[in-house]
Amino acid sequence: MMEYDLARIDYILCGITFPDTLKILPNPGHKTLQKFAVGDKNGVLQCLCIKDEEPIVQFKTLPGKPITSIQVASTNGNHIDKIFAASGHEVKGYTRKGKVFLTIETSVSETITSMCILNSDLVLCSGRTVTFYRDLKEIYTYACEDRVLDIAAFSTPNSTRVRLLVLIGNKGAAVIENGELLARTQISSGPTRLIVPPAQRSSEVTVFYGAADGSIGLIQYETDLSSTCLVEGGGLGAVVCVGWYFSNGAHLAVGRHDGSVQLYLVDLDNVNEKPRLKFTYFCGEPITSVCGGSVGTEETELLVSTFSGRVFALRSQRLISGGVALNNMTPEALASRRNKLELEVARLEKQTAAEREKYQRNTRSLNAGMSTPPLLEIQYELTGAMLNGWQEVIITAGVPLDMLFIYCNKKVEVQTDSAAVLSVCPPQGKASEILATVRCQAGTRRIWLQMRAVVDCGPEMTECTQVLVYVLPAGAPRIARLIKLSLPALPQYSQHDDPDRDDDRVWCELRLSGGFSVAEMTSWLSDALPGELPRPAVSISFARVHCLLKTVIICRYQSFDWLIRKKSFRRGSAVFKSDNVSTIATLKDLLSYCSLKRAIRVDISCDIPEMCCLMLFKSIKDQFLSEYQRKKEFILKEAIGALDLDVNIINSESEPILCEEYVRVWKSVDTTKNTLFFNELAATVEQWYSDWCKLSLYGRDNSSQKTQLKLALQECQVNNIEGILSLKDLQINSNM
Repeated sequence: MMEYDLARIDYILCGITFPDTLKILPNPGHKTLQKFAVGDKNGVLQCLCIKDEEPIVQFKTLPGKPITSIQVASTNGNHIDKIFAASGHEVKGYTRKGKVFLTIETSVSETITSMCILNSDLVLCSGRTVTFYRDLKEIYTYACEDRVLDIAAFSTPNSTRVRLLVLIGNKGAAVIENGELLARTQISSGPTRLIVPPAQRSSEVTVFYGAADGSIGLIQYETDLSSTCLVEGGGLGAVVCVGWYFSNGAHLAVGRHDGSVQLYLVDLDNVNEKPRLKFTYFCGEPITSVCGGSVGTEETELLVSTFSGRVFALRSQRLISGGVALNNMTPEALASRRNKLELEVARLEKQTAAEREKYQRNTRSLNAGMSTPPLLEIQYELTGAMLNGWQEVIITAGVPLDMLFIYCNKKVEVQTDSAAVLSVCPPQGKASEILATVRCQAGTRRIWLQMRAVVDCGPEMTECTQVLVYVLPAGAPRIARLIKLSLPALPQYSQHDDPDRDDDRVWCELRLSGGFSVAEMTSWLSDALPGELPRPAVSISFARVHCLLKTVIICRYQSFDWLIRKKSFRRGSAVFKSDNVSTIATLKDLLSYCSLKRAIRVDISCDIPEMCCLMLFKSIKDQFLSEYQRKKEFILKEAIGALDLDVNIINSESEPILCEEYVRVWKSVDTTKNTLFFNELAATVEQWYSDWCKLSLYGRDNSSQKTQLKLALQECQVNNIEGILSLKDLQINSNM
């Protein structure tokens, strides 16, 4: 949607940037053009302004630790005039002229990932901890259940206390006041970034959030903490950053991992109203920061930074295409600008030639030592499986990519986007191996792959599938970066849920006890479930939902250490509940294999209800019938298309050659095989019954019932399916 006529103009190129490391400084007085500050992975903080389309550096710091967060704030209660940058374990404050007026060496053990400033209060987030400072003194530290993603601070009415709204990985959001938890809520979409509406009072706890699935929502706290999804994800990229853009109303600017920048018109008087999409721009690499202001012109523009360090603005098209800025410049200014560009090009050519000569001289020398190429900056993410079981790998590089080599010693299906050419080599020797090459188009910095492990009908999957991806950039010297990916055994359990849910599902239960720790159990479960798991603590509890079947798995585990006669002993216990019997069977095999590989003795027991398969099938019965009907219509549409009939004859109303039902199917929306899930559902139901027999009948031969079930599933004979799953014809020996 392009309701706004905005075009891109590039400003500067810095190092690799992290999210929320670009800020615009408000004007202190009558001046209209604003300055902006940006920090990069090299530890360089720059403050710049734009004059005659040229960036002018106000100050620039020396390289140091990577800058992970930047905030602008006021120290005297008036206009915002200070820049705060977090790098490593410390926070530094800079004036507009680059003078360091504040340095805080914090006590946090992990790198600061985000921070928030409210008056004289400073809030830092690092790992799982939230640290609150007032007047440069540490007041309290709160340890969350999982890593902290983002934070916002609000004043409390008639009090000096500060309320903190925290986004917690895999747990949703929570409200903290004076080091105590006030409220929490679970948000299944996985919020990653939040922003406070600019027009609200500082005591109103209301924020917009962007989520990992691409959705946008609202979080509010009055008596309870609640969340509302305003814009569905719908295949959009994960939200990396959010900001405000004011032009013809208030707009929520959203930067996504897929390289898109979007502007949503928001009604600040009614924040619960659905935002309206007004503008979309694609730049080809992840967006790390977005903010609106008057930087290059007196009109408002949107300032954007990317992963590779490009900072550009989206401004009105008429200010670029018409050459307004150049026409207003004097001939002397144009000549000076051209001379600067020529000198810059000459300097770069001279520097390149000198480095090339130095490298060649060292390679011919006997005492030159070792030549080490620079580490290729790569950012990659493996998402949870989609409805059809494919997992998506998004690879982003700071330089253009040339080729990718993919290797796996197991059967894996691979797909890629249209910006690359995929070639799969035929297996040699071991039939289950795969070797594939992906050749990228020129200038490609971001590429996605889809992978799916192929599980044969033989042995169960007892471990995750390891995939090696070698990433080769374009240019010289020829180097490669190795990426190791682990495809979990249960990839479709990618949605988060509340582990304390209470419903009438028929639960299968798996219990383990033995000499394992919480960290070891978390490591084992990482081979089974996609995404990040909760960080190890004394006890862990979380829940996941299957994206296609909507079945649930609830995981709870803990461990204890004690001393007896100066000897340390460890005892861990774990309970897994699911309404999907195949999930329990897969977990049982995987955890048994992991404990055996680590030589840890584990006692395992299962509780499998007799009616679990029947209740499971009834929960997906409507979906099963719908997918069967879609499959029949797809086969019918292919058959009609094979007749090679004239479209005009088919649509003729005077002499129809097809019945109304066939015409309806022919005119229906095209459906590809990739969106038909009937075969997957049929295979899943068959696997349910097979796993139930394995866990309940102790491996007793039940091939005749399995054959009958397979035929009934393919022909969609619901009564026969329910009869077999109800175990009416199954005779179980009570002595077994």
